[in-house]
Amino acid sequence: MITQKEICGVVVWYNPTTDNVTAINTYLENISHLFIVDNSTTDNSALINTLPNNKITYLPNLENLGIATALNIGCEAALNANAKWILTMDQDSKFDRFSLSDFITEANQCPTFDKVGIFSPYHYCGETKRKKRERFQTIFITMTSGNLLRAEAYRKCGRFRDDFFIDLVDDEYCCRLYRNSYTVVKTNRIIITHSLGNGFVRVSPLFQKTFIQHSALRHYYIVRNLLEVRRLYPEHKKYYSRQLRKRLKRCLLYDSDQKWTKIKYMYWGWRDYKKRIFGKINH
Repeated sequence: MITQKEICGVVVWYNPTTDNVTAINTYLENISHLFIVDNSTTDNSALINTLPNNKITYLPNLENLGIATALNIGCEAALNANAKWILTMDQDSKFDRFSLSDFITEANQCPTFDKVGIFSPYHYCGETKRKKRERFQTIFITMTSGNLLRAEAYRKCGRFRDDFFIDLVDDEYCCRLYRNSYTVVKTNRIIITHSLGNGFVRVSPLFQKTFIQHSALRHYYIVRNLLEVRRLYPEHKKYYSRQLRKRLKRCLLYDSDQKWTKIKYMYWGWRDYKKRIFGKINH
């Protein structure tokens, strides 16, 4: 059973604003302690002056070490604070329609509770339609933000892949959880608001179908890391091959923003994967 006093939060900052402090206030009261890991090149500790200092530890990196390393710094700090569950948050994510307390209550009612490595809420990213799903949905992968990660699972499965830097960090970790006999469960009754990519692009004026637009740089990390996840987890080869084809198709047919620059970065991602070059891009 999850209790608030057993939860430590980890939020990763990068050039934060006061809006990100407001987001923290939507869940701070429902956890025992929050570790803010800041990947900015400047110290942003002044932003937390309005928050209760006894519940917050600010950990500035003073450089962008990537989402994976920042998560690992926060998770290790949470383990040292004897957390049994770790709430992982992006700086833009917030509990607005439902509280973290609601999420905890819902997770505790999951019939497969003991097998769950990650409880995920439903991430609302601005889409206009939402498919109806069962209350507790066992899913293949989920994004890291808004999740309750079992501390025991983190100890057993190890750190997030530092050398991934940013994209597919969540995919790879979910695959690793399953390899270690844990599951990932989405609690579809609990919704949180999350900012993803650079907005939605409509495929055609005649259809409702949209896709998330990412920068050229993100295309590099997505392709490189996707290929690595596909190699590591051959049981999911078809899925990741399909994702790669879909990304290339969308970029060629529908993306009008820096199309050829994105294609170039995707090629660089493939090339560095083949050369076994990981970490932060060096081009």
